[in-house]
Amino acid sequence: MSEKGTDREKWDTPPGHFGSKTDEWSTPPELLRSLEKAVGGFDLDPCSGAERKSIAEQTYTAEDDGLKQAWFGTVWCNPPYSDMESWMQKAVNESNREDVDLVLVLAPARTSTQWFHKYATKADAVAFLEGRLTFGDPREQVRNAPFPSIIAVFGEYPEDLGDTLDRRGMVYRSDQRDQRTQQTVIA
Repeated sequence: MSEKGTDREKWDTPPGHFGSKTDEWSTPPELLRSLEKAVGGFDLDPCSGAERKSIAEQTYTAEDDGLKQAWFGTVWCNPPYSDMESWMQKAVNESNREDVDLVLVLAPARTSTQWFHKYATKADAVAFLEGRLTFGDPREQVRNAPFPSIIAVFGEYPEDLGDTLDRRGMVYRSDQRDQRTQQTVIA
């Protein structure tokens, strides 16, 4: 694995969604609408660019470099998947700042990667979304992701968000992290 820990470099594939020539893909609108409603809207999108209309009141484009900017309020982050480690590390760091209330990160469910174990496991909740998401790019091409997705939630989140995520897949909460599972013997 590369120093940044990206899957793309490990397997020598192009950026983005394993085989895609772009690293900018818009969030599926139906997913975004349900999350916006659950959190009361987003204040910041530090990875803006692929969406036809702004997701948040404030946006940072690739030129602004959301990794170098301070985050604030309720944050939606659909980062370039070619550099998940940097974006997940930023989400963890920013979520600990007083100016940040909540950070939601859409990411591939790559549980075998270093970034997942270093950063996604620090989330207050991780929702493993059912099925595969359909993304769009700035040229309005639509593609199904060749992998499952998660939403990592950093910060205290409203009950409506928990309910919304529960309806979309399986959610693991940080308070469940250290609970032992009861083993069942199948006869």
